Amino acid sequence: MSVPFTDFNVGTVYEMQKKIEATQKWSIGKQTPSRLKLSEGDRILFYQGGEEGRKVVASAELASSLQQSEDAGSFVKIRNFEVWKKPVDIRTLIDKLSFIKNKQHWGPYFQGGIVKITEADYNNIMRKSGKLK
Repeated sequence: MSVPFTDFNVGTVYEMQKKIEATQKWSIGKQTPSRLKLSEGDRILFYQGGEEGRKVVASAELASSLQQSEDAGSFVKIRNFEVWKKPVDIRTLIDKLSFIKNKQHWGPYFQGGIVKITEADYNNIMRKSGKLK
């Protein structure tokens, strides 16, 4: 099972929550790298960047692979979307995440829209959130 890690770079988590809850869809830009690799059942994490962010703030599961719509553009269907009451400051996990090769300059690893991470990295983040024991 692939576990993409997503960069939450459009609006706030609360704006995204309203859109996802209303439509059960997550819009994906047509230039987003790795968008074609998304599959139903993938588990995703939402990262809020910026000075006030740097936190994993939500999780969900994909209910479809990438779909196209003339009016909506590219999107995936989402299920089990949950905004976390206690977001995880990613800086507390840098040393434990294998997809971050340069631990001193970790910011670029969260850019680009969608980044696939290992099951172990996903579980480390989920454990820190208290969602996985």
